[in-house]
Amino acid sequence: METLLSQKQALITWISSLEDLETIKILDGIKQQVTFNFDEEFKKGIPLDEFKSMMIERIRKYPWKNDTIQK
Repeated sequence: METLLSQKQALITWISSLEDLETIKILDGIKQQVTFNFDEEFKKGIPLDEFKSMMIERIRKYPWKNDTIQK
């Protein structure tokens, strides 16, 4: 059975030789899933009150806006 190091090296060699953009995109997607840090991404978000205000303003700009929307 192959060791972890030899498996990693085989993958590195294979990835280095790739020319297919679609396969590279798939691998990049896998990498992003594996390295996704929910807490860091959550910190980049906007507070609920700010989002609510943004949505109310957006709705008010609609041509069929509803003037009864309260803040």
